[in-house]
Amino acid sequence: MFELDINKIKEQGMQFVDTARKAALDIADKGKNQLDLASQQSQLAKAERQLGALIYSLHKAGEQNEPLVEKYIENIESIEKSIEEIRARMEADEAEKAQPEEPAEEEAPEEYDPENDELAAAADRPRGETKTCPVCSAEVDADALFCNHCGAQL
Repeated sequence: MFELDINKIKEQGMQFVDTARKAALDIADKGKNQLDLASQQSQLAKAERQLGALIYSLHKAGEQNEPLVEKYIENIESIEKSIEEIRARMEADEAEKAQPEEPAEEEAPEEYDPENDELAAAADRPRGETKTCPVCSAEVDADALFCNHCGAQL
């Protein structure tokens, strides 16, 4: 005859929830890495455009401002380093996931704690900080060296 073992059903349910939670965290981490990479690539393109505009405007005005140009180049190098670090982290994550998992000892599934939810914490992190241009009051990226609207040095 068919017997229901409530404890076994509960244990299997908790294992399923734990597996789903780990999968969701992996997906969230991968998405965060991809978002960080896209953000840095966007910042790099913007910094390169700003450097080009600065060099053109200095050349057109017959001026030179080597310290400012160097500041832009250092900013670009910093962004490129961040991109390399993100890509290395993504490659390490993929290599780790490609390795076969060793069977783990039976562990009691963790109880869900909404106070320690990594997914919720990731959603609350600020992205795309901005600041206000002192000349035209336009909202610009926090790391911008020039205003995109009026061209003032920030």
